[in-house]
Amino acid sequence: MSAKKSGKAAAQAEALLQRAVGLHQAGRLDEAESLYRDLLRAQPGLVAASHNLGALALQRGQAAAALPHLARALAGMPGRPEYRRTAAHALQLLLEAKQFAQAESGARALLEADAEFAAAWKTLALALRAQGRDALAAWGEAVRRLPQDVNALVAHGLALRDAHRYDEALARLEGALALAPASAEVHYNRGKVLSLMGREADALAALGEASRLQPGNVEFELAHALALPTTPVDRDEMRAWRRRFETGLARLEAEAALAAAPPPDNIPNIFYLAYHNEDDRALLERLSRLVRRRVPALNCVAAGDAAGRAADGRIRVGFLSECFVAGHTLSKLYEGFLRRLDRARFEVVAIHAMRWAPWWSRQPLSAAADRALTLPDDLPGMQAAVAAEGLDVLFYTDIGMTPTSWLLAHARLAPVQAVGWGHPITSGIDTLDYFVSADAIEPPGAEAHYSERLIRLRRLPCHYVPLLAPTRIPDRRSMGLPEGATLYGCPQSLFKFHPDFDAVLAAIAAGDPDGRIVLLEGAQPEPSARLRARWAKSAPILNERVLFLPRLPLDGFMALMAHIDVLLDPPHFGSGNTLYEAMVYGTPIVTWPGRFARGRIVAAAYRQMGVADAPVAATLDGYAPLALVLGRDAARRAALRAELRERAPALFGDLGAVRELEKFFEAAVAAARRGDKLPSGWMPPDENTKATT
Repeated sequence: MSAKKSGKAAAQAEALLQRAVGLHQAGRLDEAESLYRDLLRAQPGLVAASHNLGALALQRGQAAAALPHLARALAGMPGRPEYRRTAAHALQLLLEAKQFAQAESGARALLEADAEFAAAWKTLALALRAQGRDALAAWGEAVRRLPQDVNALVAHGLALRDAHRYDEALARLEGALALAPASAEVHYNRGKVLSLMGREADALAALGEASRLQPGNVEFELAHALALPTTPVDRDEMRAWRRRFETGLARLEAEAALAAAPPPDNIPNIFYLAYHNEDDRALLERLSRLVRRRVPALNCVAAGDAAGRAADGRIRVGFLSECFVAGHTLSKLYEGFLRRLDRARFEVVAIHAMRWAPWWSRQPLSAAADRALTLPDDLPGMQAAVAAEGLDVLFYTDIGMTPTSWLLAHARLAPVQAVGWGHPITSGIDTLDYFVSADAIEPPGAEAHYSERLIRLRRLPCHYVPLLAPTRIPDRRSMGLPEGATLYGCPQSLFKFHPDFDAVLAAIAAGDPDGRIVLLEGAQPEPSARLRARWAKSAPILNERVLFLPRLPLDGFMALMAHIDVLLDPPHFGSGNTLYEAMVYGTPIVTWPGRFARGRIVAAAYRQMGVADAPVAATLDGYAPLALVLGRDAARRAALRAELRERAPALFGDLGAVRELEKFFEAAVAAARRGDKLPSGWMPPDENTKATT
């Protein structure tokens, strides 16, 4: 085409574009759209027409439809501010409408056209996070282009925190603090990361500043007043922290004039109370009452009675957790129940209370149920979603490990509400009717430890699917283990190492000079560093004789189980999942049943297995001598290992436990329909149920 004709065509196109713009501005959208499309058929590269088509779709409330047009416009003119503003508005509308999949696909299309489009990176990160997918890389790209965006810096810091990259998370949050020194949210999140790093004094200062800057924020107040360390402390420090917790709770209880607050995203880290070997019922009941008063939205009561709503007459049971993800201990402990409850009598719903987990990791528990439900992000939405299920029984597998289930449990959403032993300590919440435990793990008078009515099943409350043992086990040398030494192992989370355990470990180390005690490092170096510092004062021999291995994947962990000669059950809060993993190889576990159920599980397992001469110490002082006797006698260990492997089927795939849980559900629902509850200490009828697979 000649230059003259080309110029004439361009002029005609410009004239038509201006006419289309005039129609657009006059509100004659159909005519404007038709003309824009005619122009693009004639000149596909006319990016202004593409942009205006996108803007027109936005006027019609069609944000998803607008984005392909806007992506074409940006592909033609990357970085043009006007086009980016329109596209950013479209993305924002999708986020506000919670159309996260469309926001993600739209952001990706825009980034293909304009890779430096910061708002698209930020939207991509938000959409991925909302869908429970990994947003860490997207936040990194957003922050690189938005170094002054405080919200993006905080979000990237929290994503790094969730990836256990605490040093990097802290750096991001301190960058945000430099930009917004008066931001209570930044101080609060910085304090939470510092706490995870074991820097308690710095954490308290940051949490205190957050509470000062935003008085009346219940989340900030609770975090500061009720902080607990996440790493092991000695006895004096432990007592001091508990006194501080009680004093802070009393101060908040006394502030009766404080205004009602919206639901917090988090609760104080009460998880660590359970590891102090104290009866925490009174503290947890007081905390629950305080938060009920400050956050009225927690006190939701579902309309009507859900009992008997199932059309076919079956009891409808919902199992709820934030931890129903592949490989998590809670999934291992409860998947069998979801899968094996009698479907002629029960309908089973798996309720996922945390969206962050990838969909595929939730799939095993979802597949085990008749129906799966993933809760929305906001508390009223969660309450409504659970209430809409019309459950007869709402069963929380754990309370106190994570925030969402603790907050949600304050509502009455089903006629029967119970909690299981996923975190084996009372909740202190009066809307939970029952705590489902086992008679064998509870000491006499244990009913007093629970705000709930205690249910004593006759078998351990677990249908654990047996693990497949690795067929190829690396030798000791390749795993960094000493050859020829007796290996005493305690591959547990380091927050289980109560100061009372130090003397036991030191006695084992002194009594077997050729032995080694094998532990696992934590996700971060701070817990093991703190433990070593404690041992330098309480038991210096341990810093010479303890071997720390890096964290291991499951196959590596199981190989370690095969090599360990004697497993050591931590006093006061012992093994749960590790018990089942050890029994795959019959690895003997020395234990001492303590004051509370959480320290009595291994001893109960031995009784269920029928092990006559199990290595169960009568006293804590007798623990180390018993471990040393077993460690020095290879023949006895071999015989015990063989016996444990033979008797392990009494723990795995236990349909007897399933039948007992069914009896509890039926009895509890029947009582609820009478307007009553089962008595504390209730046990299912003794029908000599035995482990069957």
